[in-house]
Amino acid sequence: MRYSVLSALCASMTIALLATGCGGPDPSSGCIPVSLTVTMKGQPVEGAQITFSANGEGARNCQGTTDKEGKAVIGTFSTDDGALPGKYKVSVSKATEKGGLSGMADPSLAGVDNTTGDQTKGNMPSMGAADPTKNYLSQMEGDNFKDADSALPKKYANVDTSGLQYTVQGPGPNDFTVDLKE
Repeated sequence: MRYSVLSALCASMTIALLATGCGGPDPSSGCIPVSLTVTMKGQPVEGAQITFSANGEGARNCQGTTDKEGKAVIGTFSTDDGALPGKYKVSVSKATEKGGLSGMADPSLAGVDNTTGDQTKGNMPSMGAADPTKNYLSQMEGDNFKDADSALPKKYANVDTSGLQYTVQGPGPNDFTVDLKE
């Protein structure tokens, strides 16, 4: 009896010690703070998607979204942990509100007409005569989705045509700025 209580106590302590030390190193620990401020014609661009694509050894893709001031904080493993040191090609894109790609959550893809029916009285919107397959296929171009209409010059949406390249290096933060041209 004495050995079983002692064994159970030792096993419990071992599990507790292992649980507090598990998880391995934090992958964000090697990241360096990175931000990119985007302007066009001198005005900040809000809501642009920024992608840093790895272009060198040690780099890893990361991304961010610009705020009202046009500044994006870049994240690799979380939304704002920065980027690993290395070279990156960068793309900047911003879909228009009524872009060519409505998105899979668009009710029109299911043929739903939200302008009909009174949901307060329990009536559901009419499905109408819309064909959901036809609506879905209208969003396709070959085997891929059509590119969304862009609020920015299209060349910046692709890392190979944007001309934007940055090198992230420590020890301090990396703050980059780009003024997009037509």
